[in-house]
Amino acid sequence: MEIVDADSAVLSNFEVLSYLREEKNERSQKQNKNKDRLLTLILEAIKHIENTPTSLQEEVHVKNFVETLQNLCTEENILLSKNEFIQLLNLRPKSAVEIQLIIDNSEERLTEDQVDKILDIVSTLPGDEEALEDAEQEVGDEEDGEGEGQQEADTEVAR
Repeated sequence: MEIVDADSAVLSNFEVLSYLREEKNERSQKQNKNKDRLLTLILEAIKHIENTPTSLQEEVHVKNFVETLQNLCTEENILLSKNEFIQLLNLRPKSAVEIQLIIDNSEERLTEDQVDKILDIVSTLPGDEEALEDAEQEVGDEEDGEGEGQQEADTEVAR
């Protein structure tokens, strides 16, 4: 694999994950020991990205996000770069402070109302709430399992 022009395309995490999954399927079908290292790298990258809300996205979500944000930019006369679009999609800011870190000179370029509208659009992406609920559920299940084991141990000690 060779990078011909590093600035030719900026990819979202969703696009990277899709590409890596395709590569994994292609590479896993070919049995070549020299390719094992690349396959390991691909699997580790997929594992990392799947631990983010990106894994819950589908192409429809990304298209809707981009279209809605473009409509807002057109209506409000906001100029966002392609990199800012991608960063909003990947980083999913939840506060005005995070918007300031993503969008250059946001204090000068955006009003508070526009920042709130951008945050509302970002909040429509699937993931954060569901991921938090799943994580809380897993922690709750683990605690329940530990509690049952502890109760059994206490009962045996009491005997």
